[in-house]
Amino acid sequence: MLHYDEYGDRRQPTILLLHGAGALDTFCQQYGLADRYRLIVPHLPGAGQAAEVAYDPAQTIRALWTLIESLGEEPIGVIGHSLGGQLAVMLVSQRPERFRFAVFLSAWVNPTPKSVRPYVALSGLAAKMLRWQWLVRLQARYWHYTAAQADAMVHDARKMTPKVYRSFFANTLRLADLPAYQRVETPMLAVCGGRETRDMRASLTLLGQNPRCRTMMLPGAGHDFPMRQAHKLNPILEAFAASVMNVSDRSSREVP
Repeated sequence: MLHYDEYGDRRQPTILLLHGAGALDTFCQQYGLADRYRLIVPHLPGAGQAAEVAYDPAQTIRALWTLIESLGEEPIGVIGHSLGGQLAVMLVSQRPERFRFAVFLSAWVNPTPKSVRPYVALSGLAAKMLRWQWLVRLQARYWHYTAAQADAMVHDARKMTPKVYRSFFANTLRLADLPAYQRVETPMLAVCGGRETRDMRASLTLLGQNPRCRTMMLPGAGHDFPMRQAHKLNPILEAFAASVMNVSDRSSREVP
């Protein structure tokens, strides 16, 4: 089973948080949800206890289902960012009845050979740069990580190989290969930053073709908005989760 971190009270409704590629604490600014929810943060390939493991979508999905089944019979919520967002799309498409809601943050679902090629080609250099401790710590500070989270990120980054880094992009989900998504009736929300790439914005449009998926674009936000723009994102997540999980929402704000 996947190693995972847990926050909050087990008696509260459960939300599965699926982090971005190589960034275990993607949701560091959302851990405050633990005052109302039980948060489960699996260590996905390329991060945490799985830092040396290359990303294989099929294997990761199987491991996630094993974890989900161990959490009990009640449907849960799932929130995923970037790579984690792709996994969230796959999970809810396979067994929508297991989820009360699903949120996809910057889920890239329309890759083409041309768009993927540069990331794959630069995987060797990118993996080498992740061994520069000062650079990783600078990134952690920019993302508002705590000292402990920064230390963990440095530790994980040292294990990043070109194979692991390449696997994040070589295995990008194509929504066109997942026709079951269009039949999902679980409440869904897809969010993208206004300053993200054209492909990411196009992915938002594709996800929104399912009438049960509401879409939003955060003005002025880049790909790392869960960490950098939490003041905009968190009220949206809180209101959306509360609306389907029947939990009191402190923000009392509605999703636009």
